[in-house]
Amino acid sequence: MEPLLGRPLLAARVPPPYQSFEIHPGAFTARQCDRIVALGSSLTAASAGLEGTDGEEVDDEAIRRSRTAWIAPDDESWWIYDKLARIADRANRRYGFDLTGFGEDLQFTLYDEPGSFYSWHQDGLDGGVATRKLSIVIQLSDPGDYSGGEIQFFDVVEDYDAEELADFTHLTRQRGTAVVFPSFEYHRVLPMRSGVRHSLVSWVSGPAFR
Repeated sequence: MEPLLGRPLLAARVPPPYQSFEIHPGAFTARQCDRIVALGSSLTAASAGLEGTDGEEVDDEAIRRSRTAWIAPDDESWWIYDKLARIADRANRRYGFDLTGFGEDLQFTLYDEPGSFYSWHQDGLDGGVATRKLSIVIQLSDPGDYSGGEIQFFDVVEDYDAEELADFTHLTRQRGTAVVFPSFEYHRVLPMRSGVRHSLVSWVSGPAFR
């Protein structure tokens, strides 16, 4: 009697090795960045707050100094959400998080005076932001329009040599670049020296980490 042949098994997909962030160059075109800046600038920006233990925002300029406005999903902004969803889906091939969608409006952020900054922080892990799983930061400004204001990650500062840090800084300052990272990763924005930096920040939600 001939042995029964089983159906061939598909090779298990092995995700890429873990990284604290991904850089996606050219995620948005210059024209699309202009559209986002125009939309964000049409909204009322207020001094950015911090998430308190009770879920309410609190002001603490020793930790953060910038201004923010919020872009809700509507006919003018749906295309931004759509592009961000595709970026998140691509990045999540590495992280494999259980994601459900955008639980919050998009944050249009302005670092628009010398000394504007955001010290070391996490976007989410517990408390009122426990459902944030992936963070996406879009660089909207041309790198020639400002100095300072660089985004950094803890392991970049600790582990990169001078050449690697310069390459990282160059890549993340390019207009339209998306930087995607797990929301529990520590990161910061260095103090502005001159000019104005616009960025778009979004968080993709899912069940809280356990």
